[in-house]
Amino acid sequence: MKNKSIESIRSKVKIAIKGKNVNRFLLRLYKHKIAILDLSKVSKDEAYALIYFKDYEQVLKLSTIYDIYIVSYGGWEKNKNKIRYNRILLLSLFFAFATLFILSKLIFKVEVITNDSEMREQLLYDLGLYKIEKFKFQKSYSEIQKIKEELLIKYKEEIEWLEIELVGTKYILKYEPRIINEEENKSKPRHIIANKNAIIYSVISSKGQVIRYKNDYVKKGDVVISGYIYLNDEIKDTVSAEGKIFGETWYEVEVFYPFGYYEQKRTGKEKDVYTVKFLNHKWELFNFNKFYDKIVEEKVILASRVIPLQLVKEHQIEVKTKSAIQTPEEAKEEAVALGVSKMENKLADNEYIIKYKVLDENLKQDGVLVRMFFSVCEDITAYEEIKEEKDAEDNDRGT
Repeated sequence: MKNKSIESIRSKVKIAIKGKNVNRFLLRLYKHKIAILDLSKVSKDEAYALIYFKDYEQVLKLSTIYDIYIVSYGGWEKNKNKIRYNRILLLSLFFAFATLFILSKLIFKVEVITNDSEMREQLLYDLGLYKIEKFKFQKSYSEIQKIKEELLIKYKEEIEWLEIELVGTKYILKYEPRIINEEENKSKPRHIIANKNAIIYSVISSKGQVIRYKNDYVKKGDVVISGYIYLNDEIKDTVSAEGKIFGETWYEVEVFYPFGYYEQKRTGKEKDVYTVKFLNHKWELFNFNKFYDKIVEEKVILASRVIPLQLVKEHQIEVKTKSAIQTPEEAKEEAVALGVSKMENKLADNEYIIKYKVLDENLKQDGVLVRMFFSVCEDITAYEEIKEEKDAEDNDRGT
């Protein structure tokens, strides 16, 4: 098996032999121990022979009155000829890959994610001192860890933690500012009021006097937890009321859902990928975790004028695609589910839908329009500063 493998890559040539009585010439080759691997006779004066390439020069010396020329190459010599023929393409690809490799190790952007513009500029300046800036080479993992430690020491009063992440060819610095606890000022006296019309679902109070209870109907602005503390119908103290009011509130929502449905949702994952394009083929470099479905924004970095070869920077955005053809009944079910989802998205974690129902549905040419009613339990807590004690009875007792 090993000998067969070696034999398959040895350089060979197929030669044409033309002249009077080629058998005589073939006998001469045999006497000079030149191996003929394959022989095809066209006539007594013409034949084709397969020989080792190393013997070709000796065959030419023995030819004298015969015409000898190469018809084709085989083995390694065939590959060498292909390389010579495609050398411009191969060199272009080599330089493209080499350039791409170098580019993939460079930094093209540095970001500091923060709303503090002054801190952003300071951290960008510090990163520049460590050569983490545009068109510099990327750092190793150990170097990044060391830089993080030094920055945390430098900003120990301002930063709780920080992370330096490499995304494609971009460094992103994220940090959490250190919160310095200070003694809080005493809150001003206040009532807790309803921020909208509702039926009270529950009242939780840790300070103040509860004056409206579960199942009471309240209007926007009504006091539920008073900052006035009463004893025998007299105000004995004024405090800053603390607590929460949860009330049953009501909404109407209209949702349209098409019979033919197509949607692309971004997953939040994005990255930059360098790609080599040749004709209708492309190769993504150093992209080991490919997105199955994505939106691609391209920017040409390098392009050959001789051959259709390009080095492209792709900004890839991962998406999930959903498409379907619905019956009217299926479209209605999807519309109801979408309406519930939209309402849930408006609610906080401690709020929820009590009940809902479809008020009416309207079939359109391209979909169904559904109108829905929702009863929800939500936080209706709001605050009102206490300004004048003389209004206590009117605000709290409603008398």
